[in-house]
Amino acid sequence: MLKFLRDTVVIVAITGVIFAGIEFGLRAFAPQRLDTTLIGGEPLGLRDPVLGHVNRPNAHIKVTGPEYTSDYQVNSQGFRDLTVYPPSPTPGVTRILLVGDSFAFGVGNAYDEAWAVILEKSLRDAGRKVEIIKAGVPAYDTRTETLYIERLVDQLHPDAVVMTFLTNDLFTNMPLATDGAATQAGAEQTEFNDPAVRASSDKKSSLHSVVLATRLMMMNDAIYMRLYQVTPRADYFRAHPTDVMNRQMATTRALLTRAREFCRTKDIEFAVVSIPQLFQVIARAKGEESELIDAGYVDREFTAFAAEQGMGWFPMLAPLADAYAATGEELYYRFDGHLTPAGNRVVATSLTPAFNKWLGEIAGLPVAAKSVPAN
Repeated sequence: MLKFLRDTVVIVAITGVIFAGIEFGLRAFAPQRLDTTLIGGEPLGLRDPVLGHVNRPNAHIKVTGPEYTSDYQVNSQGFRDLTVYPPSPTPGVTRILLVGDSFAFGVGNAYDEAWAVILEKSLRDAGRKVEIIKAGVPAYDTRTETLYIERLVDQLHPDAVVMTFLTNDLFTNMPLATDGAATQAGAEQTEFNDPAVRASSDKKSSLHSVVLATRLMMMNDAIYMRLYQVTPRADYFRAHPTDVMNRQMATTRALLTRAREFCRTKDIEFAVVSIPQLFQVIARAKGEESELIDAGYVDREFTAFAAEQGMGWFPMLAPLADAYAATGEELYYRFDGHLTPAGNRVVATSLTPAFNKWLGEIAGLPVAAKSVPAN
């Protein structure tokens, strides 16, 4: 018994030393965390009494992590954009106001790698006189984006507004008060601690070795799917929606209706670009959809809703899943969850002909007659 106890203590001690050595080595030479350098001296986020936060004008930060290194610069208007926009567009130029979260902002990518930037260039190359105001703010959802639209439209007078939607917006969307202000509950819920670089709560760990092990496991599609399905977020992709899902879908429809109605009163077109989560892309690309998993449910529901409401709905699940099935190229950062440069290119490439057609169809038509079917 004494020999057994002694051997056990020795094995545990050796294991601890090895683990400590691995942890020290990772921290020293391959850290598994996001480090933020405030090049402009202040963080990216600026508190806002209605929206919770906005991008800080003229902010400049550099984010370094195990999956990417990115430099984020914000202009004087609070946009990640090289252009400072006057109140009205140049005559003959179609101005599009793009709002959204970190996927619209381009987290994890250089500025010219973001899909909105690529899309703008592609439309111009196709002969469209267009400018896209890139007003994405990390950590926004449909509620805050709707309020942001109402703030920006009279300042910038766009011809069209495009909202970026992600399924994870359903996790946080809350109703708006009838007077146009955010509900107190919604304002109190807004989490703020530099949202552009905040890690998801279910991915945090202070041990770099644990983060690395998780990242390596998540590189396998089957393991990624299994890990995701044990989280509460998987309930949003069930083939049979839960009561919570139905409530969140109803709330989101109301928010989209408000955004569309606001734009309509201003004689402005309104459309939505729907970007899926990696879980949805893998499920569709690998044929993992079943009686339990329905990756396309949300887009189908909102495509029908958008057609009824006369708004454009551009779903990106099919092009991203098709691209991943065909090439196997990583379109998302597995641990971080944002689009890679390759994923951004797929989105922009798919949207270019769709937007080119949309812009052609709406040109010169009265608002009441404008309707764009989802692609």
